Amino acid sequence: MAKIAILGAGPVGSLLSILLAKRGHDVEVYERRPDMRRVDIPAGRSINLACSDRGFRALDLGGIGAEIREAAIPMRGRMIHDLDGELALLPYGRDDQAIFSVSRGELNKALMTAAEEQAGVRIHFETGCRFVDTRRARMELRDESSRGWRMVDVPDLLFGADGARSALRTSMQRGDRFDYSQAFLEHGYKELVIPPAKDGVGVRDGFAIEPNALHIWPRGKFMLIALPNQDR
Repeated sequence: MAKIAILGAGPVGSLLSILLAKRGHDVEVYERRPDMRRVDIPAGRSINLACSDRGFRALDLGGIGAEIREAAIPMRGRMIHDLDGELALLPYGRDDQAIFSVSRGELNKALMTAAEEQAGVRIHFETGCRFVDTRRARMELRDESSRGWRMVDVPDLLFGADGARSALRTSMQRGDRFDYSQAFLEHGYKELVIPPAKDGVGVRDGFAIEPNALHIWPRGKFMLIALPNQDR
């Protein structure tokens, strides 16, 4: 049995902790944010996840595939909105094939709960990592509530699932023979909300637009994209 640390309790870090614990390993997960199941954390500019069969196979391995399927909305194709307001559905596959719209936040909460219920997993919230000394196998952790820092030993294995601004990746860049490149898009990102249909009357079941499609408004240098939600 190995002692393992994971930086980040997002969807990837939480699911990874479950799978490693199922193999008999002892897993500590460090998450900079507070527990999103108990504290109202703004979702920020984020759309739903589009989960495919491959994604659900991973969730099935973690034991929560059935739970997530209950809350997911099937999208059987891309609904293209042209300049004249005409609609064209481009199917992803056969009639019985679809990808599924899943709330990123609700998925994360379900994975955190499943991880904590798995023997061998402990999640430390409000504990972020600032630096990893890869030569001495030490990492610097910050207690976000007390603003205090402490150095701890890196266990047998360390996984970085701490996102685009990964402390582990940044630390590894300071070492030798590490090749890394980063490119920035010239486009910006804005989030818009399509409210539910008034009085629950819409295209179908209270949805303002077709619920079983991923909607796209292609407009050359920019585009809009919309995924269905359970709140209509």
